[in-house]
Amino acid sequence: MPFPRRTDLPDPDAARRTISETVPELGRDIASQARTHATAVLPFLDRKGLRGLAEQNRARKLITELIGDWYERGGYDSWMARMHFAYAGFYPLEDPNRLDPGGFEAMLEPARRHMHHKPDFWLDHDASVSDLRALLEDLHRGLITVADTLVRSIPRPPLLPEKHPPAFARLHDAVVAETVAENLAALIDEGLSRYRAVLKGGGPGSDRSLTLGERFSNALKAFLTHEVWQRYDAATHGFEFLTRRMREGHDERDSPESKAIHQRLFASYAAIGINYLAEVLDLMPNYAEASGQGPRRDPITVYGNVGAIGEVNNSNFTVAHVVSDIGMSAKAIADRGDTGIATAVRALAEAVQEDRQLTEDVRAQLLDHVADVADAAAAPDEPRRLSRARAALAAITEAAGASTRLTQAVSDWHHVAGQLF
Repeated sequence: MPFPRRTDLPDPDAARRTISETVPELGRDIASQARTHATAVLPFLDRKGLRGLAEQNRARKLITELIGDWYERGGYDSWMARMHFAYAGFYPLEDPNRLDPGGFEAMLEPARRHMHHKPDFWLDHDASVSDLRALLEDLHRGLITVADTLVRSIPRPPLLPEKHPPAFARLHDAVVAETVAENLAALIDEGLSRYRAVLKGGGPGSDRSLTLGERFSNALKAFLTHEVWQRYDAATHGFEFLTRRMREGHDERDSPESKAIHQRLFASYAAIGINYLAEVLDLMPNYAEASGQGPRRDPITVYGNVGAIGEVNNSNFTVAHVVSDIGMSAKAIADRGDTGIATAVRALAEAVQEDRQLTEDVRAQLLDHVADVADAAAAPDEPRRLSRARAALAAITEAAGASTRLTQAVSDWHHVAGQLF
């Protein structure tokens, strides 16, 4: 099943920098559209602009298209909402800029507030001429403010996190590793084709019912180990927002510069996604083995207690078997609702697996200790398991001194251990 390691992949570090530097440029696009919309509003502010019913209906239609009518009545399809989602989706959930990057919605809030100034106000039939005129005046001022200030006010989002697939992962029972590997290889080829086409000025191509980002993510959901696709989603946060907008088509007023911005962003996200899929593909032989679909490695001799198996000395168990037990314990913990404890257990196991400073013998022994911790966390009412877990955690803590990654994982565990010990 091994596929040749790709040597033609774009640079993901450069792609992360490009995304952070390019997102603020969307401000120019939105500012340009805002000025065009302000020009469309202006005729209605003329003394005769709302004289007839036909003019009033056109004004209502324009207001609805720009900022929506009522929160439950189409507001999410308005230009204001679409522009917000066009760039707010690039900011992580914890970022204070996420809710209103650059103050875009705040600039249009007076018009929205005027629309809601009466509890029973309905734009389509209750709005008087004076209500319409006042609302349009607020809207025009807001659009001009957007056009004048948003060009430079959108902050740069932080660099996307550098994420790599976990060293250990299992596939769902009904999934064939060979099929997943072939699918990943095909997606990498398709992603590279689109990446190159966009760099030459072409479009990203048709995405059928799903965007390229969604298809990348869905391919990784063949894994029972959630970290495989969760890390991908974290590494490409914002990709789906971008590709959905590109699939739905640009506003006819979009400038060539705006389209070039979206193409540059698309190529950068594709570069990150392609590299992540290529890493997963490189690890597929290990994943297949851990899922019982490939040749087993020679067993590693582990001395001492082996996780939930019992107290056995000088017994041969593969590392994959021990980690599998840890994964099952973590799932049982998460299933009962203790997701913080489950996350800490997984972090301990991953830190041990991925620490290159550890010898294989030490790694096996530490994974054995993590299995004890996971076993006790899965059955916290059994004193004997808790006693073993305390001793195991002490051994892990002692070993953590030489490893920054393991030290952090132990620290994270101690934050949640009080719920058990």
